[in-house]
Amino acid sequence: MPLTILLVTVLFIGYFTVQLMFCFKAERLAVKLIPVFATAVPVALLALMFFGAFGQWSAGDIENVQEWVAGFLLIILGIGFIGDILAWAIRLTYIIIKNNGALASADNIPKGR
Repeated sequence: MPLTILLVTVLFIGYFTVQLMFCFKAERLAVKLIPVFATAVPVALLALMFFGAFGQWSAGDIENVQEWVAGFLLIILGIGFIGDILAWAIRLTYIIIKNNGALASADNIPKGR
């Protein structure tokens, strides 16, 4: 269990850091969304695996092993995706604060005569 927690924590921090860097450094929206796309593709494939699109697996008495594997990996990728969402939330908060600061300073400018 501690290995799983360590893996999830590392993935969360990794996803968060990379997405935050893309949010603030990239200029085009398509480039900013690269980490989201890189997460969406494996999630789509794992969802297909979960529903048995690639066949059924069994390991002795355990049936539908693909559901266990896909579910476990989807949970881990979901935690990493929360890092993406948090980075976008920080970017949105930054934009709101930046725009409100510009409006507040514009109110203090004296009007023309």
